Amino acid sequence: MQKFLFSNKLNYRLTRHLFFILGTIIFFSVIIYLSGTHRNYWDSLKITTVNSFFFLGYAYLTLFLFIPFVLLKGKIFRFLLLFFISGILLSLLKLLFSDEIFYASISPEYFELGKPGILSKLFINAKDMSYVVALLCVGKFTKDYIYTERQLAELENQNKEASQRLLQSQLNPHFLFNTINNLYALSLLDPKQTLTVTRKIQKVLGYIVEQSRHNYLSLREEVDLVRNYICLEKLRYGKRLIAKIVRKGDIGQWQVPPMVLFFMAENGIRHGSRSDTGNPWLKILVDAQKDFLILEATNSKPQVYYRRNHEGNKGKGLQNLKKRLEILYSENSYKIDIEEDDHFFCIRLKLSNMKNGLDRKSYR
Repeated sequence: MQKFLFSNKLNYRLTRHLFFILGTIIFFSVIIYLSGTHRNYWDSLKITTVNSFFFLGYAYLTLFLFIPFVLLKGKIFRFLLLFFISGILLSLLKLLFSDEIFYASISPEYFELGKPGILSKLFINAKDMSYVVALLCVGKFTKDYIYTERQLAELENQNKEASQRLLQSQLNPHFLFNTINNLYALSLLDPKQTLTVTRKIQKVLGYIVEQSRHNYLSLREEVDLVRNYICLEKLRYGKRLIAKIVRKGDIGQWQVPPMVLFFMAENGIRHGSRSDTGNPWLKILVDAQKDFLILEATNSKPQVYYRRNHEGNKGKGLQNLKKRLEILYSENSYKIDIEEDDHFFCIRLKLSNMKNGLDRKSYR
């Protein structure tokens, strides 16, 4: 029932709208039939079907065209004008197919004193359709409000869980232990670098503890986090680890969920370098264009790692990433691709240009 009411997937949406349209036609045809104005139920069904085609068409035009593309952009006068003109035109078109007025079918006593003229019929029919549009708007925005509140609650819980998980698993104790040991060794061999490394550790931990609570942060901050993280990992792997970050476009215009790029880099180092006794490598690509953003992490795959059954290890982290994106972005606003062979593993994330996914998902 939850998916049927709130899911944005095409099959659920089509089923939901089809169920609503058929239910509306049957419901009002029964009302007309019980009012006694038509002896035959099929006549009532015919009248309701013809009227519903135009009534619901008016409602769908308003809900999915006039409101999101005109009213929500602050063009109130244009919205009112389009709403009025489309109501009159649809009423005129309906009266060409059927001379029946829906309200007259339910309460004929209001029309017994004299038949209304064509102009009166147009305004009466447009008024009737406006009532239906108003009811559907109330129903839709109530559903969207409930959906948005649930998404916000789920996102808040997920952020809390993510903060704990990041400290407990992604930034695992081995990383902290090895970094502290390397920092101690560095203080003996090259004391001048100790302060620099300490500041990088402070920035990484501070970002994870504080900044990861936000839904979106500057892409530039995320890239700086990954750069500091890679520098700290190089203390452990030394010159064996070859890592580079390639940037394209203007990254200053983009905001991304915190820790997304960090997870991709951390996943590449953890799975690509830990078991590699040779020369592991990691390449991070950040391609920031006007209409889309591509985040890509490609890492070497050691043969000893390839021979293991590692699907369970990488699957859980990737599922967490997908779940976070699913909550923050609408279905068509992001895409994750995975490419791998015997020698490399690549995660590619493409995001569409928007202020945030939740704004788009609140009006569906």
